[in-house]
Amino acid sequence: MLILAAALRAQLLAAARDAFPAECCGLLEGTREEGIVTVTAFHPAANVSPAPQEAFEIDPAVQFALQRALRGSGREVVGCYHSHPNGRAEPSARDRAHIYPEGFIWVIIATGVIKTFAAFEAPSFQPLTIRV
Repeated sequence: MLILAAALRAQLLAAARDAFPAECCGLLEGTREEGIVTVTAFHPAANVSPAPQEAFEIDPAVQFALQRALRGSGREVVGCYHSHPNGRAEPSARDRAHIYPEGFIWVIIATGVIKTFAAFEAPSFQPLTIRV
């Protein structure tokens, strides 16, 4: 289960809307406890993909810097988020090709006519229940 406060959800939707027609992206900070991941903050990152309207890429240095900043805080990088402009809130073939550690969370924001959210857990991309 993923716990994502309504205020954070609204901010993520705004980030996706503001990045349109490109994909927005960033990292999710939070905690893990007995199968429940709680997102406490999100950290926008520049989309460094050569084709930002079709894909996202986060500079690994951004993730390493956030991991260093969170050391000893009780929080960690629990996942990432990105948008699918005019797409669906489900992993694309390109998303599934990424290799992330077990339990890494992917939040996908569809910014088409219907704006939706979905969350998945790597590496199998099993859907997660989102509790707001």
